[in-house]
Amino acid sequence: MRYTALSLILIIMAAPSLSHSQQPLEALQQSINKGVVVLEDPQFEDPARKQEQQQILWQIMTEVFDFREFSRKVLGSNWEKFNRQQRDEFVRVFSEFLGKFYLGRLQDRYNGQQVSYLGQKIISKSRALVEVEVLWLKMKVPVKLRMTNRSGQWKVYDLSALGISAVSNYRAQYKSILRKESPQQIIAQLKNKIDKLDEKS
Repeated sequence: MRYTALSLILIIMAAPSLSHSQQPLEALQQSINKGVVVLEDPQFEDPARKQEQQQILWQIMTEVFDFREFSRKVLGSNWEKFNRQQRDEFVRVFSEFLGKFYLGRLQDRYNGQQVSYLGQKIISKSRALVEVEVLWLKMKVPVKLRMTNRSGQWKVYDLSALGISAVSNYRAQYKSILRKESPQQIIAQLKNKIDKLDEKS
């Protein structure tokens, strides 16, 4: 359920950058419609074009998801253990791993799921919480997206489904791993996972 929940959230993230003049929920709603067009485009029903579809979704995803903020929160206090170069490299390989892992599952599992918009809470000029509900396999899944406004664009930096926060989930994993592994070893492991995903695809 954890992977299914996080995979379906990418339906929401498959969207272009958000305008500063719009409210977070309003911008998100408009963007979802555009992202779903890519998922439902019949030309990508050809298995030979799945990789092309994933690349398009990835480009869109990088515009709406703040991977650096997500990575920083995932590492928490361990962020200080990484030097500047290691931080940049971790953000790059971690985001690439997440994209390939979850977008692949999204492509396999997306089947016209419906999204209901429940509301938004403006926490500050740069922070907002948007709540939606996704109908997935006849089950209504509550989803919360935490967003930040950077340079006039609202971007997602954490999301939770069924009460499971992506940041909290990965933070617990890396907190344990970093007791035994160095930053460079963590980065090497992520690169290895990416290679395995590429082999499968």
